[in-house]
Amino acid sequence: MKKNKALTQIATLVILTSAVTGCARFQDRAKAQGDFDYQEVTLIDKYDSGTFSTRENRSSFEIPTLTDQQNQFGLMGSDVDVRPPSQLMPVLDGVLLDSDLSETKVWFNAFKEQVDTQLTVWDLALEYLAYKNSTPVNSNIDTLTIDTGPVITERSYGSISTNTYHEEGVYKLQIDKGADDRSVSLVVDAKRYEARNDGEEIKHILKGRTKRNIEIRFINEMLQFAYVKQQSQALQTANNKPLPIKLGFDDNHQTAWIIDSEFIDVWNKLPSLLSLMSFKPVDNDKNLGYFLVRFVSQDDEYWSERNLNPIDLEEGEYFVQLGDLTGGDTSLTWLDSDKKPLSDQQVTELYLSITDNIRSVILENDQQTKPL
Repeated sequence: MKKNKALTQIATLVILTSAVTGCARFQDRAKAQGDFDYQEVTLIDKYDSGTFSTRENRSSFEIPTLTDQQNQFGLMGSDVDVRPPSQLMPVLDGVLLDSDLSETKVWFNAFKEQVDTQLTVWDLALEYLAYKNSTPVNSNIDTLTIDTGPVITERSYGSISTNTYHEEGVYKLQIDKGADDRSVSLVVDAKRYEARNDGEEIKHILKGRTKRNIEIRFINEMLQFAYVKQQSQALQTANNKPLPIKLGFDDNHQTAWIIDSEFIDVWNKLPSLLSLMSFKPVDNDKNLGYFLVRFVSQDDEYWSERNLNPIDLEEGEYFVQLGDLTGGDTSLTWLDSDKKPLSDQQVTELYLSITDNIRSVILENDQQTKPL
């Protein structure tokens, strides 16, 4: 027992010694190294900057007086507009900003001789003002000048806590023809402008950069209006064009309809054609590129009224599968309810049923880009 007690005491002493040694080592590691002479230093009035300037060491600062331009165009404190200068967004082809900073002028370059760009810009300005519910105070087509009424724009920001930005401006527009007789310039001169953020007036000086920013924003919004109108007209024209369909083979060498249009165009227009052919919609999946339709038989009068050849097909559900082909064409494959391809004869007869109605229109309007 005495021997075990002695061993226990020795083990305890070793453990305590190790613990103390370990603590000492940790303290050494946590303590700063070196002398602490910096605690006994004297503060000096100047510091040695070597070859650099000592202006940073001065106790007084020289604030230069404001220039005449700063007094004329500048604002103080929170009233300063810290936004970067507005930039022209030429969303329409052939629109350029003139480099002359004395006025805000953009150029419209005509690339088609048969288009009267001067009249086009005039009509655009009046259409935009009508869109903004701004009645011109004066518009003279002989001098191509327009004095606008108040042009009001409101924007809301935020989702949970919203604020409303209201701006109202009056502008003078001047349209002129360029020296090359093909370019037309539009000068925008802001005559009056005010802005409010949640009813609180935003201070501004209608001169210099601030004035130019306001005028460029007016031009950008007018160009945006023109771009949306242009895109809408282009989409309407595309929607009015029939699908250029011909009979051919898909990438799997199956008899299919080959459509000289991109997938998205075919996807948008095909439902109306299928409805005309008495295929009723059941389901569709754009990602997989198919329409599930149900064919309903019709009498001869129905086909005659729609200028279609009668479709002799068993009533039931069918899959219309679209696929992208090399070169931008789209293939249309006809499948039965079990997703088995229809026979070559059936696919051909379906094609012949719409040939007189669709193909003749394509040829008359010269819209077929590839031979049938």
